[in-house]
Amino acid sequence: MTYNDEKTKISTNFYIILFILAVLIAITPVECAIEQRGPLVSISAGQHTILNGENCPGFYYSTTSGTYYESLELNFSEDELIETGNATYTSRITYGSTAFFGKKYKVFDNGLLSESLISYGSRDLQQGNDYDLGNGYKLVLQGVNNDSALLELQKNSIPVTSKSLEVGSKFNFNTTINGTKCTILEGTLDQVLDGKDPIVSLTSVNQYSSNPLKINVGDKYGKFEVTKVTDKKIELKNRVPIQMHPGDYITILDNLIDFRVADNVYRACSYNMTKDVIKSYQIKGTSLTVNRFDSTPDSCVWTADSFGMLFYDPENNISTERLELNLDAKNDSIPRGGLIYESSPVKIPYRNPEMKDYGESWFNGGYSVLGWDGEKYAYLGDDQGIVNILMDDDNDTLLHSGEEWDLGEGYTLKVDGIESDEVYLTVLRNNIAVYSSVISPGNSADLGKHTLLYNKTIKGIEVPLFSVYVDNVLEGGNSSCVTLKYPLHFSESPLEIKAGNMFGALTVVETFPKIRLENKNTLNFGSNLEVTKEIHLGSFEKTTGGNLNVTFFPFMNRVENVNSVLPTVTQRSIPVMSVEEYLLGN
Repeated sequence: MTYNDEKTKISTNFYIILFILAVLIAITPVECAIEQRGPLVSISAGQHTILNGENCPGFYYSTTSGTYYESLELNFSEDELIETGNATYTSRITYGSTAFFGKKYKVFDNGLLSESLISYGSRDLQQGNDYDLGNGYKLVLQGVNNDSALLELQKNSIPVTSKSLEVGSKFNFNTTINGTKCTILEGTLDQVLDGKDPIVSLTSVNQYSSNPLKINVGDKYGKFEVTKVTDKKIELKNRVPIQMHPGDYITILDNLIDFRVADNVYRACSYNMTKDVIKSYQIKGTSLTVNRFDSTPDSCVWTADSFGMLFYDPENNISTERLELNLDAKNDSIPRGGLIYESSPVKIPYRNPEMKDYGESWFNGGYSVLGWDGEKYAYLGDDQGIVNILMDDDNDTLLHSGEEWDLGEGYTLKVDGIESDEVYLTVLRNNIAVYSSVISPGNSADLGKHTLLYNKTIKGIEVPLFSVYVDNVLEGGNSSCVTLKYPLHFSESPLEIKAGNMFGALTVVETFPKIRLENKNTLNFGSNLEVTKEIHLGSFEKTTGGNLNVTFFPFMNRVENVNSVLPTVTQRSIPVMSVEEYLLGN
């Protein structure tokens, strides 16, 4: 969709893209944040949109049952405007569980919610190495006797309660919090190993916070206020209008969803995933369900609209990736050619106006970009591969004489000196000069009258490996400096993509005019099918009304810190934790 007149009022077809940021302060992601985007959402007048666990990867969602608790309804009375009370966040309570702001909770009496910290995990507990539950609580193995064990819950090293259990027995440990009896740990005693240092193995471990959240009508959460608290649901509505303007970041729900508003048609939105313990995430796309009892073939298609981890450029309104699943009516497998991944390159203009006259065919007037496994690359053509785009922005950079600018992949740009209106620049690779130029803005340059340009031949193609616009030179003795803008830097290490290459379960069948991969063999779908190197396809079955429904969802793995969430004290087994614990559910 395009607009021919920039002065035309942007009154229709506004969109929003959801990004998920782990540990976000205000609207700025901190170090190690994981950025994730969700579906495109119209924000024009009269639009009614519902975001939930099925289409928004930040909301809690169970990938074993399809259960989700949270939803956010947005009603736009005018373009870019949600009036007071027209945004509703609802958290449903089902069988004593709910989710609130992206986290799963156990619901107790008197409106207390206790966060689910561990879901269906397992761990070994050794005598002398206590299980720290937080807030002063710990589980202690007091001893074992054949197939039984004595477990004790302590608070600040003072016994709260103890239980004698046999192998196979389920257990739960409760405590009273604010006058309400709350479960903080439950599970099953799976094994007992008697010896010099007794060990027990615990499975189906569920741990809940001992610092519960109390929600009352009237509580305020940023722009929202709690309007209902019942045994069926918790409801919040916006207490002030939510206004959006091009280029803004707009907080919708504090610590949950932000809308990043683009400059024209599209809008970007970010989701804050404040997970304090787990450091690895599976980020899912929209779930699509097919009826396997239907006699007609089934198909599912995901694009950047429905799978937020696929590449999308909101500035140029470009998305290039597409994942398609086609099933026949009879077989419970993916037939040959039934799983397809495509990415079609699109040419975008240079930010630097002088680069439009570069001249080489693949880079004349702009360069071709495409998404590959969710990342942005430059396309080099048929069987030539793709290269990473290390730098492409319009921010100004100020360098003083003698300073160096880190460009990535070992490249730096050094200001060797400034004399009058001339700046002496050197491009270095691993501290070795590879190119030098003298730029006098407005008078002489490598390209046009301002641009430094360093070319390099990659796969037989002359690539403008690094270019920058020298905007202004200021000479002032020891304070001489130069202002640089529109830096563009391509990687010199292409990723080769040739016909016949395999990536995950797929084989490259086409590299021009687009990249296309298909499965050459029949595939069984399940909880984790590796589609490409980064993209996975999960599924689960559910019988409803006599019909067998299979729900499919794509996902990618993202890791902040590879530390064990549940450390074990033995080499006998590796403790596990449901990969669905926080983002995906359980």
